[in-house]
Amino acid sequence: MIEKFMKMDNSKKIPIVICIAIVFIVAIILYVFNRNGNSDYEKLKEDSKQDFVYTINSKEKNNFFVYVPYINIKGIKSINDDIDSYMLSFINEDMVRSAYEYEINGKVLSLVIKTVNYDVDDVPEVYFKTYNLNLDTLELINDGDLLVNYELTIDDVSNSIEKQFKYWYKDILKEKYFDEEECDYECFLENRDVDDYSDNVSYYIEKGKLVVFKPFVFYSIMGEEKYFKEEDFKFIISK
Repeated sequence: MIEKFMKMDNSKKIPIVICIAIVFIVAIILYVFNRNGNSDYEKLKEDSKQDFVYTINSKEKNNFFVYVPYINIKGIKSINDDIDSYMLSFINEDMVRSAYEYEINGKVLSLVIKTVNYDVDDVPEVYFKTYNLNLDTLELINDGDLLVNYELTIDDVSNSIEKQFKYWYKDILKEKYFDEEECDYECFLENRDVDDYSDNVSYYIEKGKLVVFKPFVFYSIMGEEKYFKEEDFKFIISK
């Protein structure tokens, strides 16, 4: 293939060079566009040298870790105080893994804190905490308004989560973790500690889509903890 290219005459080389140049220019335009997408809000930062969200406190020990996020925006002290208060119990525990992610989509900064507490007597406990901040008003967007903005209802959320749980149950049966006589679907939900699909969900905007994080028990006497992955706690609700 390289030999073939090298033997092409100039008339065949030129279009290829032009295509490469166009791709390069488009990549630069997209990069500048994405940077400018957040540049309007740079003036909101408390510390211009830091990201919009950065780690203000952390703890790492024996493969366990806690990273406490700080939203680097002026005038939202009460929100950062709420984050500190929420994280206080986790950072004082020894067997906790807690990290965060954030995105800016348009005028909304979304932050999710993901935590698994292994420092419990029974099974590990999963927690999610999200904040969706309107960068124009510097106010948190409530769940109801998020659903309205995406033209969704709580039933849509519940139905999406239910569909995924039913898929998992059928797939777990196929993987032969257990059979239906040992544990039917209601038993499966009970092992997950799920009695309401839309209960205790946390909303987050990811790449323009509305997603929810739903905590559930991933350990049981059936051994399904080997089946579930971290991304299984995230459910994409909008198309």
